[in-house]
Amino acid sequence: MIKHKILRAVALCSVVLALVAGAAEPLGSSWADVTKLPDFFTGSWRGGIPVLDRPNNTPFTAQAQAYIDRYKPIQDIPFAGPRCPTPGMPIIQRIGTPFKFFYEPGMIAISMEVGSMTRHIKLNAKHSERPNPSYLGESVGHFEGGTLVVDSVGFADDILLQYGVLPGKGTGPNVEASEVIFGPHGPNLRMVERMRLIDADTLEDRMTIFDDTIWKQPYVTNAGQKFKRIRGEAAWPIEWVCNSSDPVSFDTRQDKIVVEDPAAVLKRLEQSEKR
Repeated sequence: MIKHKILRAVALCSVVLALVAGAAEPLGSSWADVTKLPDFFTGSWRGGIPVLDRPNNTPFTAQAQAYIDRYKPIQDIPFAGPRCPTPGMPIIQRIGTPFKFFYEPGMIAISMEVGSMTRHIKLNAKHSERPNPSYLGESVGHFEGGTLVVDSVGFADDILLQYGVLPGKGTGPNVEASEVIFGPHGPNLRMVERMRLIDADTLEDRMTIFDDTIWKQPYVTNAGQKFKRIRGEAAWPIEWVCNSSDPVSFDTRQDKIVVEDPAAVLKRLEQSEKR
């Protein structure tokens, strides 16, 4: 009887040690995990439209509603300034040009062609006590089965955050910047993504945004959720170059690209809005 009890105790200890060892090495901790991870890494991923969110019914705080009531369509659109500053997350990852995943133990990186920017997602880690504010935020992630859960905090004050869509707007195939309300975010802005493969060539990235200075409850985005895989040479990353900080358009009468004065662009947009 004593011998059997000892054997059961030894077996129990072995199970506990195995569980502890497994907990100490979560998925994404070693090179061997490459064979266990969902295949985010073959080729690149391209988004579709719309890039900006369609209307939804998430209720605003009084502070945000007061800002929205003062918001002037067209005049308050945030134009890109010198050196093509990034709009930051989440818009930068939705814009539609390719992004590509890379892996090493303890980290997944997402290289985005637009702006030649790279997100670094620390796996199975904790956030810094005082994250350095940035346009992409400080991201930590872990796997729940085949889903990569990414928690991002520590965002720069001047990223472009979409509050919502102007009344009656955003009903076309693409939501235009002139139909959207952009505004400042609060100090505790947080974004949580759940990335998973729907099928071999479709990546879903469902994002929830937490900011109690803007919304009374978490804001679930509805744009940029699904991306299609690109394979072969078309998926190879290329260099992105910012060639101008001025608005440009293609003049069909002159058959060439022309640089426009921002004031003239604003005037034209105001006139079209009045029609």
